[in-house]
Amino acid sequence: MEVNPRLQVEHTITESLALGCDLVQIQLLLAQGHALSSLSISGVSQDPVSPPPLHSLQLRVTAEDVSNDWALSVGKINYFRMPSGNGIRVDTHLLPSQATVVGTDFDSLIAKIIITAPTWEDVLRKAKRALVDTYVEGVKTNLDILNGIVHSQAFAHESCDTQWLEANVSSLLTSGKAILAKSKEAMSLIVPTANNNTSVAPASNVLFRKGDAWSISLTPEIGLSTEPNSSSLIHLQLSRVLRNEFPASMTAQVTYTSPTIAPTSYLMTLASTTASFGSVSSGATHRRGEPGNGNHIITPFPGTLVELLVYEGDEVKQGSVIAVVRQMKMELEIKADKAGTIVWVYEGDEGDEVGEGILIAELDTGRESKL
Repeated sequence: MEVNPRLQVEHTITESLALGCDLVQIQLLLAQGHALSSLSISGVSQDPVSPPPLHSLQLRVTAEDVSNDWALSVGKINYFRMPSGNGIRVDTHLLPSQATVVGTDFDSLIAKIIITAPTWEDVLRKAKRALVDTYVEGVKTNLDILNGIVHSQAFAHESCDTQWLEANVSSLLTSGKAILAKSKEAMSLIVPTANNNTSVAPASNVLFRKGDAWSISLTPEIGLSTEPNSSSLIHLQLSRVLRNEFPASMTAQVTYTSPTIAPTSYLMTLASTTASFGSVSSGATHRRGEPGNGNHIITPFPGTLVELLVYEGDEVKQGSVIAVVRQMKMELEIKADKAGTIVWVYEGDEGDEVGEGILIAELDTGRESKL
């Protein structure tokens, strides 16, 4: 028997069916020595045969690419919209005024949408409406599969078993994407655009990290007779992003200030960049592998490079472990599909954040192996 004395992610369902009880508060009070009898959950029948008078459903919105075997989608959430209304509760760590980065160290959960209503039919209607009102920009999410599930007849008739999702994921994904496409079209009328100063400007999924180096050109937007003094302490304030495809390209309006020059507006154009190895999406700065090339050993999903076990010139057997990548709590051994000689290895460092499809090592299977 497993004893797991902690709250699960589904505890919001219990709270909703118990008419607003706070399980987190109850747990903390118990830890402080309060008697369980003094913390009784009101509004719930003590008869285990009698079900609660409500129905509740939790929709977990995650940063996952369902089409790609539910792979974690890393990046920066630039804009989001969550549903609201009677019977709809949203638990999320996202903040409207702050872009949030989805990395590889933690769970992919973005938000929990809890729908509560007197009947199952009411729950489904509210769930469909809530998903239409949910929008996340910057990373891929599982909103497509959630839409497919809540609109399916099997789910409506409560005839799903533990193998139902796996058996029907393809058709559910297809219908869910069609539903999501319609909702995105409707959302485009209200989602802020780059011309709206109150919005978070569309941005790439790559973080700006300490150590990143840029070569940039500054073009004055107004006449300026004095050249910037590179030896002075200067300040560049990003005032408006016009195009953000960092690190490939970026154009923005900046305000340049130095001890000798008053604040002046410039147009900044990114010419090239050398991004740090700690960037979230190192796919822009490291070689990408070719999935159809049997000599390329690539990362199957984004994560942290824990260990690189080969060097150039090493001879490896089929099945030899080349590297170890960690995503959240899971560590995956990346193995060679065939024997050969290592002719190229990843040029970063252990501990780097590597994107999906990054080339870790390249084999030459034409050389004679001594193994």
